[in-house]
Amino acid sequence: MKKVIILVAILLVVFCAWFLFIKPGDFTAKFKAKTTLGTIEQSIKNWKEGAITTDVQLGDEHTQLTQEFNVQDSTHIYKWHIKKINDSLSQVTVHVTDPAHSLNNRLQGLFKNTNFKKSATATVLQFNELLQDHLDRITVRVIGQEELPAKFYAYTEVEELQILKAGGMMRDISHLQNTMARYDVTLDGRPFVQVTDWNRKTDSIKYRFAFPLIKSDSLPQVKDIKYGERPAKKALKAIYNGNYITSDRAWYALLNYAKSNNIKVDPKPTEVFHNNPNMAGNESSWKTEVYMPIID
Repeated sequence: MKKVIILVAILLVVFCAWFLFIKPGDFTAKFKAKTTLGTIEQSIKNWKEGAITTDVQLGDEHTQLTQEFNVQDSTHIYKWHIKKINDSLSQVTVHVTDPAHSLNNRLQGLFKNTNFKKSATATVLQFNELLQDHLDRITVRVIGQEELPAKFYAYTEVEELQILKAGGMMRDISHLQNTMARYDVTLDGRPFVQVTDWNRKTDSIKYRFAFPLIKSDSLPQVKDIKYGERPAKKALKAIYNGNYITSDRAWYALLNYAKSNNIKVDPKPTEVFHNNPNMAGNESSWKTEVYMPIID
């Protein structure tokens, strides 16, 4: 009996030490989402105004992000852990800590629903609701392997955060359209974005916003407009429906598909746009063909 009491006491001490000093958060929440790691990652980074992302660790099967929120006189640290369950489902675990009041939060949290716990619960619920609303507004469907056709094109070059891509397109579309119309240049298809560099650590991209043309010897030479030629290439293709601001959700779906099917790809997607955002309309029906080049 004495040994049992000693064992129970040791276990109690170990549990208390873990709970008060080792447990990864003062509060922990979990939920699942029917989407890719990258879509959740981008949603976390951009959902909360004033939130500072201080650390990001990217992986094929998991992603970790650390964010800091200012809540009244405290800084709350949110450590998000996103884990792939299968190709269409992810698990999100978030550990929340208030470093200045951590011990007090853990002790009081055993006996009552503290203000800290209420705040953390409300924040995680708010994010989950916004994420689900976002997923309800978009559709991503991976088609598989297709050929991205060859094109000659006029383009502007842009470098910025991927979340600002649509803004860059809106800025340059009139310049490209008006120039081609003024010089009676014959268009040869729909406008597209060709990413030439994608830095996933900084979420920054370099891209060409382009209008495909019939090649001729009398193309206008205008400031900020260049010309290029794209050879036909094998690629993985997806169809994205939704606002062009978040068409990068299809990039992550294609990377996920390539990983699951052991297909080597070059992470420099091309997006072909079927709708003009300036014409408004239901953005959930806007269509983008997204291609991720295959490496032979």
